[in-house]
Amino acid sequence: MADPSRPVTGYPTANGYPAPPPGSVYPYQAPPPQNPSHAYYYNAPPPPDPRSAFFRRFCLIIVALTVIFATVLFIYWLIIRPTVPEFRVDSLSVSNFNVTSSSQTVTGSWYLRLQVYNTNRRMTVSYDDVRPSIFYETESLVETRIPPFQQGKKNQTFVDASFSATNSYVDRWVVDGISADRARGNVSFNVKVVAVVNFRTGAWRARARVLRVYCRDVPVGITASSRSGKLVGGARECRVGV
Repeated sequence: MADPSRPVTGYPTANGYPAPPPGSVYPYQAPPPQNPSHAYYYNAPPPPDPRSAFFRRFCLIIVALTVIFATVLFIYWLIIRPTVPEFRVDSLSVSNFNVTSSSQTVTGSWYLRLQVYNTNRRMTVSYDDVRPSIFYETESLVETRIPPFQQGKKNQTFVDASFSATNSYVDRWVVDGISADRARGNVSFNVKVVAVVNFRTGAWRARARVLRVYCRDVPVGITASSRSGKLVGGARECRVGV
């Protein structure tokens, strides 16, 4: 028989149901939190930083505008892509030409006419700091500078240049080579032109470029007994690069 003075142990009965056996899991629902709003406050994510959101949007806008601008510029470049002009030696003559073997000097006056053709249908070309020169093989004989000029679309221009050299010192192989060529009746010169060019269409202008023109083996008929001669064999095409 139970001792009435002994304390009662175990689970109390709820709603008249008997207590669960010892060792079983507590079957009743846990009580709800006493302060729901307080619990929600600690579980919610922090609000976004408005400055960070603005900075991300700003960066995205800058990247998008850069891509659009580069795409438009590339398409525009493909449409109006500039091509290099064409050069050719229309005439080349020399007078008062003399080579002195003892002093290794060259004297003479050259007259050069170049035909320049702008091959672009949409772009004009301007030429600045134009410097033609006359070479014998790799040896520079004389150089000059001519005024700047411009060309319209599909325009053909003739450019004249005059050169003069008086007792200009050259290497021994140049003296020997010119003397041998004069004995055969022709002296071949090389013509070079260096210029700064700008291509323009409307308000758009490409960056300045250095144009290099090379006209190789331009023959002038001059013998050992003569001191003047002219271009033989017709006009000579030149190689052009930028």
